[in-house]
Amino acid sequence: MTTPSEPRNPLYILLLAAGVLFAVTAFAYAIVPVLEQKALDAGQTPPPSPFRNALHAYGGIALLGEVAVVVVLSIASMVWDRLRSLQKERAQGTIPPTKAEEK
Repeated sequence: MTTPSEPRNPLYILLLAAGVLFAVTAFAYAIVPVLEQKALDAGQTPPPSPFRNALHAYGGIALLGEVAVVVVLSIASMVWDRLRSLQKERAQGTIPPTKAEEK
């Protein structure tokens, strides 16, 4: 006997995307300065890059913003799952009625 599967929480996809974006940004924020320094040590100046300039100017702020988005989406996903499980339990009648509901 198979039971119908519950629909997936749509916030999981957003959380996955935000997590990947955070990981890519953190990796770039950590590696790009090292690569620039290696190029300077080798006697070559790195070519100008708008990406590197943006990373230097806004990289830290972007990381903090992405962490905030990941935290908010994580909490929202947990709340959504908890509310859905409570609705499922109520529909099955496994939650005892409160005193106000008995009257």
